[in-house]
Amino acid sequence: MDETRHVDHGKALMIKAALVFPVVWILLSLFNDVSFMDSTIIAAGLWLISYAMGDLMVLPKMGNMAATAGDFVLSFLIVWGGLNLLGYDEAMGEALLTAAIITAGEYFYHSWLLRTQYDDAQV
Repeated sequence: MDETRHVDHGKALMIKAALVFPVVWILLSLFNDVSFMDSTIIAAGLWLISYAMGDLMVLPKMGNMAATAGDFVLSFLIVWGGLNLLGYDEAMGEALLTAAIITAGEYFYHSWLLRTQYDDAQV
């Protein structure tokens, strides 16, 4: 049985971008002196990886709570790892806060995806 309708990836990616990019830009560039280019690189990586892994693989198979928990871990690791790779020290607090705020939004984003793209497919 196919669990999905035709997924409108363009719409889903644009809505996810509207969640991820502003949070990363505000928390990292505005409040933590991370360059706009570096925060954009981190946001783009987070946006694409979390969509592919969490929203396309985990969400339709395991449901919102599993995907949301996974997004928290993934967001933290990508932001923390990205900041460290780009030379920013003491990035753990920024990564935790960024991951927490994005994760809160992801719960509602996942609800929308399940309702409109996955026919409420949940475990």
